[in-house]
Amino acid sequence: MPHREYDSEGEDSPRRVLDTNGDFRVLGADPDYTFKLHDFRPMVEDKNGNMIPFPGVISVRPVPSPAIVQRARAAMGNGTNGVWVSTVFTPEAGEPPSSMFAVRHVNTATPGRTIARLVLRRRYVPRIGGLKTMLLMTDGSCPGNGAADARAGWAFIFGPGSEGSVSGVLEQKGPDGELHVATSNRAELRAVIAALEFRVWWGEGWERIVIATDSEYVANGATAWLRSWADRRWRTSGGSPVQNRDLWEKLSEQMGMLAEQGCEVSFWRVPRAWNTEADQNAKTAAESGKTVVEYEVQQGVLV
Repeated sequence: MPHREYDSEGEDSPRRVLDTNGDFRVLGADPDYTFKLHDFRPMVEDKNGNMIPFPGVISVRPVPSPAIVQRARAAMGNGTNGVWVSTVFTPEAGEPPSSMFAVRHVNTATPGRTIARLVLRRRYVPRIGGLKTMLLMTDGSCPGNGAADARAGWAFIFGPGSEGSVSGVLEQKGPDGELHVATSNRAELRAVIAALEFRVWWGEGWERIVIATDSEYVANGATAWLRSWADRRWRTSGGSPVQNRDLWEKLSEQMGMLAEQGCEVSFWRVPRAWNTEADQNAKTAAESGKTVVEYEVQQGVLV
């Protein structure tokens, strides 16, 4: 018998990712207030002693449960030796991202407002797992790979159309403030970091972010090599200093921030043919002729 709750892909109502109908507590309040977000109506007293609706703006920050945080932390290595590693996303055999993930509108804390994301199709949930999962497609490009005057670009896709894609030029300086020669590996790494730092993804309610990349260097580094490098004090198995350490440490930091908020990061290495949109956007950025010197945090609208 089919799993009816997983087979419907054309729902009229948006996917529920952020639970806006549960009980919320005001942290640090005395007394300890509890309210339901969807019918919360704060009232204040005016100068005449009348109770009126609160005229200002109240910001609600979702806080993940300790159990969710513990699960994500454990899955990503608990920050052992000062680094975080991602998990490996195991897809259905032969299924490309476009088959396993689809554009879906998901709810937000604002009544009636939805946002479009690349969401795991429900029919895959029984095998992949019930974590609320979204996809980020990333890629980097460096036509003059390693040359002194090489320029590189990066890009990531998180939704449909131009509003769901971001691209940029690889900075000449890394997050360590030092100058670095542009390479394809740095561009690929920069794309992933830009994607993870772009939004407070866990604040949207996601429990797992899948990074799809065609870079073996990035996928293997994030899932396995980071731990080995840290064990050897940032030396390779041959004893050489790890290249692009500044970006690897930045990636580890970003993954750790997500783990601490209950959101697992998982890497999926895909064939280049499955990553054409991010690839083209990265090439366009690399060939734009723009120069960016200082490292810039890529930050979209926060929640």
